[in-house]
Amino acid sequence: MKTYARLLRKFGKVYRKGVYVFREGETGREMYYILSGKIQVEKSTGHVKKVLTEMGPGEYFGEMALLADIPRSASTLAVEDSVIAVISEDTFHRLLRESAGVSLLLLREFSYRLKNTTEALEGMSRSWLKLLAVLYFIKEWPFPSCREALSALAAVTGRQVHEIMEIISELERDGVIALNEDGDVGAFHRERAWQYLEEGAKEG
Repeated sequence: MKTYARLLRKFGKVYRKGVYVFREGETGREMYYILSGKIQVEKSTGHVKKVLTEMGPGEYFGEMALLADIPRSASTLAVEDSVIAVISEDTFHRLLRESAGVSLLLLREFSYRLKNTTEALEGMSRSWLKLLAVLYFIKEWPFPSCREALSALAAVTGRQVHEIMEIISELERDGVIALNEDGDVGAFHRERAWQYLEEGAKEG
C-alpha cells in the first residue's frame, strides 16, 4: 500500500474550499481519491439541491467514469481545502500493476457499487468487463469449482453466464487463461494477467 500512496500523491491536486471537483451532468474519464480534506456529494432535483453524503481521506469517487460512458450523476464540492489524487485511466492501470492489494480492494469496492447501479452495469464497456474478470481471477484463482466461479463473476458484473463465457473465450485468445477439453478454465497465467492490466485491457 506504500506504493499506492506514493503514486497517488504524485497525481495529487489541491481543491480549495468552495470549488467543485465536477458537476452533475458533466462527462469525464477520471476517478478521484481523497488524500486530505472533505468532499460533499450533491444532487439537484429541480431547483432543490440535496446533500447525499460527505467523504473524507481514504475514500474515492467518480469511478463510474472509468467503468461506463455515462455523465456524472452528482456534483462534488470541496467543503474544506482538500488534496485529491486525480486518477486517469492510464494511472489507474498503473496502480493495478503496482499492487495486487490495491487491485483486490478496488474489485471488492467496484463490485459492491456496481451491484447497486443498474445504469452503470448496462453501460459498462466490454473492455472493462474483461478487466473485472481478470481482477476476479487474480483474487480467486485457483477455483474450487469453475462453474460456480463463473456464476459468481456473472453476479459481480450483472451479466449472464453466457456473456461471461464470451469474455472467458476472449481472455483465452489473449493468453490470460487456458481452457481444458471440457471448456473449463484449466490454467491462469498470472504474469500475463498483470501485463494485460498494464496494457489497459484493450480489446483486440
